[in-house]
Amino acid sequence: MNHKIVSEILILLRPDYLFRSYQVSQSKDKVCAVFNLLQQALDETSDQQALSTVNQAIEILGPVEVIETGDILPTNTSLEQWEIDDFDQFFALKHVLAKDSVECLVASVLTAYRALLELNCSTSLESAKLEVESQKMGFKSCANLFVRVFNLGLEERI
Repeated sequence: MNHKIVSEILILLRPDYLFRSYQVSQSKDKVCAVFNLLQQALDETSDQQALSTVNQAIEILGPVEVIETGDILPTNTSLEQWEIDDFDQFFALKHVLAKDSVECLVASVLTAYRALLELNCSTSLESAKLEVESQKMGFKSCANLFVRVFNLGLEERI
């Protein structure tokens, strides 16, 4: 099933399918272009401009093909499955497998950053805007990690 990454649900790779490194397939040029735009958006001082740049990155990445397994995920916790499902539903998360894990991970970061920007653009509270700056640092660290793990050969920036 194809999910467009601009959906209301944050698509995440199942934890048991997260690896230490990934081989970027034939989509390396596309992934590099998307990461360059993400880094540009993270460096933006205007949330509106950053949102526009993230939307460009989402458009370039395009739909990400994911597979909903419906399997019970290993959690190594004492939580019941219904509790995990309740948490995922509350936070609008869906754990999936993906045809291209790299694109799924990138889509997840873009979706989360886009939601943060949309939220920040819709508020005038100064305290919320200050919080976004610390969140941006987290997204920058995540982007740098992916650049390394995907071996994209792009310059890391914070």
